[in-house]
Amino acid sequence: MKSVAIWSRLLSLVTFLFARPASADQPGEQDLLLQVELRPLVTADIEAHVLVNPDHPSGGRTFVLLHGLAHTGDALRPLVEAVFANKALKASRAVLLSLPGHGGSSLPQGQGVLFGDLTLDDDAAALIGALDALAARGLRPDVLVGHSMGAGIVEHAQDRLIDDETDFRTRFGIKEVVLLASTIPNAVPPNVLPWDLADSGAGAAFLAPLVILSDPILGPHLSIPPAVWPGLFFTNTIGDLAPGAPSAADVVAQGYIAPEALTASLEMLGAGGWSRPTVGPGIFGRRHGSEACVIAFSEDIFIAVDEEMALYRYLTGDTQYQRFVLVTRSDAVHDMLISAPDAVASAMETCSK
Repeated sequence: MKSVAIWSRLLSLVTFLFARPASADQPGEQDLLLQVELRPLVTADIEAHVLVNPDHPSGGRTFVLLHGLAHTGDALRPLVEAVFANKALKASRAVLLSLPGHGGSSLPQGQGVLFGDLTLDDDAAALIGALDALAARGLRPDVLVGHSMGAGIVEHAQDRLIDDETDFRTRFGIKEVVLLASTIPNAVPPNVLPWDLADSGAGAAFLAPLVILSDPILGPHLSIPPAVWPGLFFTNTIGDLAPGAPSAADVVAQGYIAPEALTASLEMLGAGGWSRPTVGPGIFGRRHGSEACVIAFSEDIFIAVDEEMALYRYLTGDTQYQRFVLVTRSDAVHDMLISAPDAVASAMETCSK
């Protein structure tokens, strides 16, 4: 299902580490720092970029977007521009969130927890806390979008809310959830959601050379070199780089790239003694209010189409796949939201019909 040649080629590119400079603020946007609780006595300040659609500044929908592994909120800017340009999506505002230790968000604060110790449950708490803080400022989203590991965090957060007898729709008024190239969680009962990348061990093998264990500030974490980052996220299933892929210099200059907590990374893949986080069936079924759409990319080297279809069916209970959208084209790679964002916005339009 996955190309061994692709993994071997990418592994050979891992030659140096990176440092991410702060990105410059864009004119006409509001930047917020939202203090959230990650776990008892541990907090973080979450960076939120609030962007306004200049062609439809009021009366439309508010989107909140969450990035994936080793990304920042800034990596979602190309998609937001495409969403704003797509009149059918009726977007007036977008909020780009960065998880703790990513982009301009702070490292965890309190009780000696290092960045590398952060779990997917901490990330889910960060998302819920950020949504609470946005609501307190009158920024209640209509649509919540998660990409890759960010989509998995959205699922984990919804499962956590349901355990607390609420959900995204009840607590925040979120009408629609869009999951782009979602990573695959565990399920109840287990093993009904196979994920070849995790189950084969290929994902853990690829990550191993990227692990930094000795950083006294960040703790154990992943560091993806800028030279590797474009090839990793923009390569298709036959090993070609998608048109529109950013260069290594671009990903640094645009602030797309970030370190990633080792614990969360291992959890995502069910590796290193960790299990993928478990979510219950039907957490995005009709009784929980928020309509869920899963968008898959035909050339994604990380998650296969049939794996995304099984995830959609499990999360929604819909065996007719009414809100499952497959983008099929030669450049439909994992990070298509950067390299071909108009196509992703069009897929989101299909979800909203």
